[in-house]
Amino acid sequence: MTLSVAIKAQIHDWYKALQQHIPDFIPREPQRQMIAEVARALAGDIERHLVIEAPTGVGKTLSYLIPGIAIGRAEQKPLVVITANVALQDQIFSKDLPLLKKLIPDLTFVWAFGRRRYVCPRNLAALAAEGGGQGDLMLFLDDALAPASGADHPHCVALQKSLSDFSWDGLRDHYPHAVSDALWARLSNDKANCLGRNCHYFRDCPFYLARKEIENADVVVANHALVMAALESESVLPEAKNMLLVLDEGHHLPDVARDALEMDGEISSHFVAHQLEQFRRQTALILTQFRPARPPQLSQEARLQAHCDELLALIGLFEQHANAVLPHESVEVEHRFALGVLTAPMSEAAARLYTLTDKLRMLAEFLLADLGEKTGKHDIVRLRQTLLHTSRIQGFWDATSRLWRLAALEKASNAPISKWLIRRRGDNGVQLFLHCVGIRVSCQLEKLLWSRIPHAVITSATLRSLASFARVQELSGLHERNGDRFVTLASPFDHRRQGRLVIPQMPMEPVMAQEAAHIAWMARYFRAEWAKGTHFGILVLFASHRALRLFLDQVTELRPQLLVQGDKTPLPPGRRTPPPRGPRADQRAVGAAILCRRTGSEMGMADTSTYSQSGLSAGGQPGHFDRRGMAENAAAPSV
Repeated sequence: MTLSVAIKAQIHDWYKALQQHIPDFIPREPQRQMIAEVARALAGDIERHLVIEAPTGVGKTLSYLIPGIAIGRAEQKPLVVITANVALQDQIFSKDLPLLKKLIPDLTFVWAFGRRRYVCPRNLAALAAEGGGQGDLMLFLDDALAPASGADHPHCVALQKSLSDFSWDGLRDHYPHAVSDALWARLSNDKANCLGRNCHYFRDCPFYLARKEIENADVVVANHALVMAALESESVLPEAKNMLLVLDEGHHLPDVARDALEMDGEISSHFVAHQLEQFRRQTALILTQFRPARPPQLSQEARLQAHCDELLALIGLFEQHANAVLPHESVEVEHRFALGVLTAPMSEAAARLYTLTDKLRMLAEFLLADLGEKTGKHDIVRLRQTLLHTSRIQGFWDATSRLWRLAALEKASNAPISKWLIRRRGDNGVQLFLHCVGIRVSCQLEKLLWSRIPHAVITSATLRSLASFARVQELSGLHERNGDRFVTLASPFDHRRQGRLVIPQMPMEPVMAQEAAHIAWMARYFRAEWAKGTHFGILVLFASHRALRLFLDQVTELRPQLLVQGDKTPLPPGRRTPPPRGPRADQRAVGAAILCRRTGSEMGMADTSTYSQSGLSAGGQPGHFDRRGMAENAAAPSV
């Protein structure tokens, strides 16, 4: 699809209407440029993906929502907006999209959550039931799902009532009362314990209802971790080919991907032997009661026994060499392999273990798929019980094969793979765990994300390093030679005129040992600068919430004039305003914004003074703020 005249006209009309709904809205060239670039990218007018750096104040959220919605409707695909933190998700879902709904009355948008945030109605029914009132339900449920007792049982009954009378949609975040992590772990939905269409509760399952709602929505808001999980397993999100994707705060993606692709698991001989025995018994049961038309050769008893014997012997060999490299002074120790290089015998064993475990994974997948095709001629209770157990077995061998694959590799994305062993004492004796994670994940991102999504937009205010996209290209795998387009937008701020850097001479180093004295000194400095009355606004940026709170304790008399991160209103109650200055003084409010760098969202401010634990930046020319938080220099002409 190319960018048609009709889509261009729709984007233009919505953007023009937007100006009428926002007081003091100022069209800016960088914002118009971003809208055009995003429209071209999502419509397929560029070869592959768009990477666009949009400095603070451009208004990038609306710049990708407006063209994304227009093109998504034309292609009948949802626009999936992925962000790195809840604060930005909340801004998009609670402010930006409701604003656009005033222009587009039939606009629909939903917030997507991870699968485990949804309750499993089958699990809930089991836990809410009275001891003898479950009929045949418990025949195919684990003992762990026996009816809840004590304080949990009334809670489960209340949850089930809320779900059945539609006062609750089954999402943990939407339940009005707290649910303990321990109880939710038994109630939540997960792939390994899901019967899918074979479940009696399938039609009313909150997870599958959410998937249906998402498929029909114009915009879906989610986080980076969810999109990575979606690309590796069944998820609430649409298939990659059936969505338009925008990755906001795109500089976080490589780190999120690395965390999502980390693999770990127990490799103790006694644990693996138990898993192998379970698999052999389950395979024998399936061949007896639900025999496939063409069972794989590996499912034959003798072949499977020999396969498992070889695998267990290699696990024993790997464990022996692992104990040789682990420190001997204690049972609970760990060892990290320098540059991720295993010893030669361990590396050879890992390669063979990957081959063996992957064959078990494929066998489990075949058996699970075949069970899913069985009809009503079989005992439904036994079939569902077998489906559940086989699904869990398949999940285990899928994760185990990926662990050994990483262990066997020397490098991934041309960088070492971090590998380490942990030995600890558990309930069943000494346990050995192997952990593997790639330091760089560009190749995995190419395989899992960039090659599957037709066109994506990756944006952030901080994508470049030293005025170059080289670093983000190295970490993400995106590059011009692959057809990706890289764009840098100009800032709407005149930084040279609106700010100056002032570094005060401090009597102590800003280190933890002198934190209290340092913050007290900074508070005195801040109070003195405030008293001068020469700064239009002051931005104080902290590296931790603890330091922020300590600072506030030092300036309690100024608190009514401070806008602190987390305040619910733009202007705290009782805020005092100094005498107005300048041509737009009647529209200004003088004060200070207090933010924590680690979790604070971007905030566009013209003419600010910035204090940190290492320096001070004092503002120059006054500026004006519109309702969208975009700053305009008072002397700069409107575009």
